[in-house]
Amino acid sequence: MNKNLPPPIRQQRGVSLLEVLIAVLILSFGLLGLASLQMTTLRNNQSSFERSRAIMAVYSIADTLRADIKDQGALDLEAGFAAATIATWKTGLSEHLGAGASGNVECTAGTTTPLSSNPITTHTCTVTITWDDSRGLQGGDKQTMTTQVQL
Repeated sequence: MNKNLPPPIRQQRGVSLLEVLIAVLILSFGLLGLASLQMTTLRNNQSSFERSRAIMAVYSIADTLRADIKDQGALDLEAGFAAATIATWKTGLSEHLGAGASGNVECTAGTTTPLSSNPITTHTCTVTITWDDSRGLQGGDKQTMTTQVQL
């Protein structure tokens, strides 16, 4: 027999501790990325939900004011049903959009004359809603939505 031959190559069995540590490190970075993605998704979801509620509040007050226009086209925001409705609406804003939410309604009257009719009194109302969006990712603590509606 020839004793000068090298010993047979032994095959590796299992994995080394270093390989396991590197795999765990890569897996942990991946899971941290998923957690960050989930947090961003939740923030955007909350911000979107608050914007949707603000839009519904604008539609609500616009429909209420539209229903309150008198026979002659008069709309009085200072007294009567419209004033009580706006006060209730403002209270509802703080309940639905948070304690810092506020709203304002301003209307101006104008006239329109259709081709085959008498002049009609119209109202252009500007509805402004402001709320705290500090949990959202829109860049600031306060968000303001301004909508102009013609009644």
